[in-house]
Amino acid sequence: MNEFARRNFNTILFLFTVAGFIVPQPGANAGHFILVVLALIIFSSSFKVRFSTSFFRAHAAIILGFYVLRFIVLPVVVFWAVMPFSSFYASSLFLLCVLPAGVTAPALTNVFGGNISLALALLIISSFFTPFLLPLLSGALMQEVLEIDRFRLFITLFATVILPYLLHLPLRSHARTTQWMQHHDSFISIVGIGLIFALAIATYRPILLGQPQDILPYVLAAFTAFVGLYFFGWFACYKSPKADRLAVLFNSGANNVALGVVISFLYFPVSTGVFFIVCEIVWVLILIPVKKIIGGIAGEASK
Repeated sequence: MNEFARRNFNTILFLFTVAGFIVPQPGANAGHFILVVLALIIFSSSFKVRFSTSFFRAHAAIILGFYVLRFIVLPVVVFWAVMPFSSFYASSLFLLCVLPAGVTAPALTNVFGGNISLALALLIISSFFTPFLLPLLSGALMQEVLEIDRFRLFITLFATVILPYLLHLPLRSHARTTQWMQHHDSFISIVGIGLIFALAIATYRPILLGQPQDILPYVLAAFTAFVGLYFFGWFACYKSPKADRLAVLFNSGANNVALGVVISFLYFPVSTGVFFIVCEIVWVLILIPVKKIIGGIAGEASK
């Protein structure tokens, strides 16, 4: 199931995208259902996480340095750089940049021969601190732009990101459960992301279809943002071994946009939710050239 999901990643998400434009609009509980699906994705992915104190000590500089630059400094810089031109794009791009690494980052790192242990460490660190960091920074930066209930946002992020990991711990010692989860986590993640995508599209479908003139600027902004995030990841650790740079690259660019969909759905204006639906589409599409470029680099390096 995992191999099938990984091979047909783009096709599966495309089908869910189409479904979002066809299925009936979900009711008022759509946001809570999306949150549960995302928590399930984090729960299933947790079974592949391995902590090693010696590894963290050996890679402390790159882990902490990249985390601070990518998930604290960069979002703040982007917000203040864009704010004079548009408060909407400033808050939306800030939220996109502050999102943690996505569960697909270690898988993509592994495919191209990167340092999967480093990718997992960066995923853990960025995910763990998000419930604390995002409400803190968003409250400090966007209090004049948006009214955000920081406590409710923290509770939502804690229940979505940290609680699923804590819940998996008692089951980790059960060999059959752990083995089953490890053999199905990619399938659960990809189908789960697809479900989130379809529900969010169905919710915002009247706007997506009724105001197509507003979508193109979102596409351009999202495309520019993701190109910037991938470039940042590739050059952030320019002197590091190629395997480490690949881990950093995918933890920077392949971030958890599904979490952004959930947060924008529950706490931000409709326009922000539509922007993140567009980001999800661009997130999938931009993986195609990224994988080709990285594959070409890997091929050159192996000669």
